[in-house]
Amino acid sequence: MNVECPHCGANYPVDEKQFTGESRLKGRCKQCNSSFVFDAPPEAPRLPTDQTVALAVVEGPARGQVFRLSKARVVLGRSGADILLYDPEVSRKHCAIEVHGSTATLIDLRTTNGTFVAGKSIQKCRLQHLSKFRVGATTLLFTVTDNGEGDSASPATLVVRSRR
Repeated sequence: MNVECPHCGANYPVDEKQFTGESRLKGRCKQCNSSFVFDAPPEAPRLPTDQTVALAVVEGPARGQVFRLSKARVVLGRSGADILLYDPEVSRKHCAIEVHGSTATLIDLRTTNGTFVAGKSIQKCRLQHLSKFRVGATTLLFTVTDNGEGDSASPATLVVRSRR
């Protein structure tokens, strides 16, 4: 990462390994000799290696469908997204999910219809196992399940029964 001196604007490369166990570091500018403090970069999204992360559609046009996440950042939307939701109330690129181990951050991508958690419109929200959120007429469930030791079988299938 690069750090800029707040006094003179000089740029310096910093090895992110220097932040081990620290959230901030002190620096001294070689150009203007001033001292300054800079923050560690935000944690990069990452999928857990011993768990399966998935989104299950519990209400809406794709009810019963389960999307197993294969990368740490996915975009949900109607077209041009990693996970396609055929819901006319969903924007082309509606929201993003960034997985950080066994939790995730849900981010609305400035949509007209919004992204909702517990009935409230959000811009950004932390998700945990079994957190629900709504985009358009589609409600999704965020799940994190442990992988069995040596288990190469497919993850369990979520069955959603109709309320009829």
